[in-house]
Amino acid sequence: MKFHLVKELKSFFILWLTQSLSALGSTMTGFALIIVLYKSSGSALTTALLSVCSYAPYVLMSIFAGALSDRWDKKATMLVCDSFAAVCTIVTLVLLKTGGLEPWHLYVLNALNGLMNTVQQPASEVAATLLTPEKYYQKTSGMRSFSNSLVTILTPAIATAVMSFWGVEAVIAIDLATFAAAFFALLLFIRIPEVPKKKDGGESVLAAAKSGLVWLKNNRTILLLILFLAAINLIASIYDAALPAMLLSRKNGGETVLGAV
Repeated sequence: MKFHLVKELKSFFILWLTQSLSALGSTMTGFALIIVLYKSSGSALTTALLSVCSYAPYVLMSIFAGALSDRWDKKATMLVCDSFAAVCTIVTLVLLKTGGLEPWHLYVLNALNGLMNTVQQPASEVAATLLTPEKYYQKTSGMRSFSNSLVTILTPAIATAVMSFWGVEAVIAIDLATFAAAFFALLLFIRIPEVPKKKDGGESVLAAAKSGLVWLKNNRTILLLILFLAAINLIASIYDAALPAMLLSRKNGGETVLGAV
């Protein structure tokens, strides 16, 4: 039975494992850059703007992201977005090594990464669904939730440990290594099934976005749930923006304390 399960979900397991490792590497780099930026600027606002630049594209473009993702090849979309994120990470490393890294560089790079993630996320979710037989939807959904939570827990601990021993360059190296593993696994070992396209070409991007808004308007329970979760995320974001500055500035604080929290 277990062998049968592994055989049916082989492609999903490869995608899930490598993408989870890549997510861990990316979030470690984001955590490390918050520490680097605060040490150089000493400003909570400066570090908080990193998150603003990362999530602003979600707010502005997510309404169109699903429609765009439906029209593009899922595998190609994920490969291009991952590659673009890796290029941004390399640019960050070069600027860091040459001493030319400025806050505005990180803001621009985070905004570009956020834009790519806005398109990649729906493509990744659809790809995972296409690779999973319907009878395993609950199992795979639980696995994806587990990996997302595990990444959140492990990121500060591992990033802090690596920075303490080898510096931020080592964190970025891990990020690039996990990107390479995810990229080549997706490129060489995973075939994502094609989604049948409508013969009439389907709706335009604007029409699809409008249809989504109309659907939300007609399903007020879902709309209220989205607004409720948005309010919770807003409050959590305020906390997340203040916490690094508060701990890093304390006499008995530092990267280790921030990582533990």
